[in-house]
Amino acid sequence: MLQFAEGEVTRLRREFKLVLGRTEALALCSRLSSSLGGYLSPPTSITSVYFDKPGYPLARRSLDTPNDCLKVRTKEYSPDVGAGGVQRVVLEVKRERNGLTQKRRVWVPRAQLGHVLRGGVRLLPLIAGGSLMPVLAVTYRRHVYQCSQAWRVTVDRDIGFHGITPELALSETTLSAERLGEPLAQDERVVVEVKHLGEELPEWLAALNPGRKPAYSKFAEGMARVHDFVADGILGG
Repeated sequence: MLQFAEGEVTRLRREFKLVLGRTEALALCSRLSSSLGGYLSPPTSITSVYFDKPGYPLARRSLDTPNDCLKVRTKEYSPDVGAGGVQRVVLEVKRERNGLTQKRRVWVPRAQLGHVLRGGVRLLPLIAGGSLMPVLAVTYRRHVYQCSQAWRVTVDRDIGFHGITPELALSETTLSAERLGEPLAQDERVVVEVKHLGEELPEWLAALNPGRKPAYSKFAEGMARVHDFVADGILGG
């Protein structure tokens, strides 16, 4: 069992998403656990903050063209394996296009996050210029199922959408669900992401691919619920 992989399946991959009810999700998780010899990894609590520019071009793009979009976010994990006692976040730029996902990510000490996002360090080309602002926080609980570098499945539950201020997003203290307070909206569904390299999936898992069905996006869903964003009058996926 591999957890929190930083290999190719994280940096460049194909993926599809399933939005399930709790009963369906339990059945899927049972089968995934059986494929790993009955192993179930302990859950990880994740706090993610999404950033955008004035006018919300990234949010609008995520809603209007979910199969061709760009997201800039930070993520924090509890427990944070490998942190070594340092409060840190991972800063990500995620590009999704026609089922192919590419990520650029770098770990940043929390105390330096504001400096990085203001363009003081060109770790990621998109953040140069300092015009990004926090627009949404999302909290959820994740289980990871992975037995090879070729594919993994993540299962996210208890998804909450929160408002966010620059003071909280860029503070030097770890941003937990408790610090964010009660979510403004919640999604009771379970979001499953199947991430893989090429055709390396077990047949039964590949058969779950919904094909061209619009992908679920926490960013788009949260912006729609917290900021009342819609695309062409229809809630974006």
